[in-house]
Amino acid sequence: MELEIDEGRPLKRASPRDTPADDNAVQKALSLPVAFEDLEPFLADRKRILVVVNDHTRATPTRTVLNYLTLKGKDTVTMIATGTHRAPSSQELMKILGGLIPPYGGAVVAHDSKDTASLRALGRTSRGTDVSLSSHLFEADGIIAIGSVEPHYFAGFTGGRKFLLPALAGFKSVEMNHSLALDERARILALDGNPVHEDFMDALQMFGRYEDIFSIQLVLNSNQQIAYASSGHIIDSFSSAVEHAKRTYAAPIKAKAEILIASVKSPLDLDLYQAHKAIENVKSALNDGGVLILVAKCSDGIGNRAFYDLLASPEEMAKRATEGYTFGYHKALKIRELLQRAKIFAVTDISPRVLERISISPFGNVQKALEEATRLRGRRSCVLVVDDAGVTVPVPPQN
Repeated sequence: MELEIDEGRPLKRASPRDTPADDNAVQKALSLPVAFEDLEPFLADRKRILVVVNDHTRATPTRTVLNYLTLKGKDTVTMIATGTHRAPSSQELMKILGGLIPPYGGAVVAHDSKDTASLRALGRTSRGTDVSLSSHLFEADGIIAIGSVEPHYFAGFTGGRKFLLPALAGFKSVEMNHSLALDERARILALDGNPVHEDFMDALQMFGRYEDIFSIQLVLNSNQQIAYASSGHIIDSFSSAVEHAKRTYAAPIKAKAEILIASVKSPLDLDLYQAHKAIENVKSALNDGGVLILVAKCSDGIGNRAFYDLLASPEEMAKRATEGYTFGYHKALKIRELLQRAKIFAVTDISPRVLERISISPFGNVQKALEEATRLRGRRSCVLVVDDAGVTVPVPPQN
């Protein structure tokens, strides 16, 4: 979409750091695993291999990594780690794997968090989360976990330890873990003291078997190309990728904006449930009384309806606040809190009536949304455009 802004008007941009693609990043990472043996000896005496990959809601270039795996002769299952998301379509699966099956063959399975018969209970974390995980994890004698590391608004960062909880966990486990997102310490770019992250780590420790997990973690550039990769130990490879992700996605800004335009790239623009991450990533860069303009296609509409139904019913929100957490409550609460201090406009494919029910103002294009925001905030109001807002975190000066 084209956007016209008056000459001389304060305008700033925030984007991921322009990191060049590294075509050899995966190969280099596999040749120098972190705190772990090489992939070849890891696979040598293992017969049943589980390859865990991100689903269609992540931009992870999984198929590039799969081409480096030599798994012929192994009993292999490739598992799409959907968490609580729907299974990918055939078209989405081909984009993930490079075909309906990966280059090394074997079975392909999409995790179903609500299929209790496919889960095995492990116990309870120190924060009270009952952990149930896919039985495929326990049937394999070797696990290859492939992920991408980027900022996450309440887990701190995606990737690494998340391949278990929430990616291959039961729905109730995910719901209990996500209730910790209501804690103020569950923040973007933060791991130390973050209860959601620490709950992930508890689940990983309960599962154990660190020697049976070979991790491959990626960091992408602004063009969704691999800029960095690490491999090896599940914790150490994740930590290495986190440091690179911080430098890539945290974008310092000099001042907060009156109007903030958050543009969301595929696949996080799939639905409002996913695109909400962009709102959370950027909201700290918006002044009170400002306008946040979300630009996201949302071809799947709302997505998971739990948070939408809560937002659409203030009475239900109030009830849940006293009766306890239900899935999606954290998203609904965060949107409600932002709406108390700012306005949210949206340029999407979602029906205007659907958005208006949750106090989000719909617009047909970004120019019209900016014109209305300008009417509210003034012609000299500062505009901040955040590119790839699903992963970019504009960082204003600390007070």
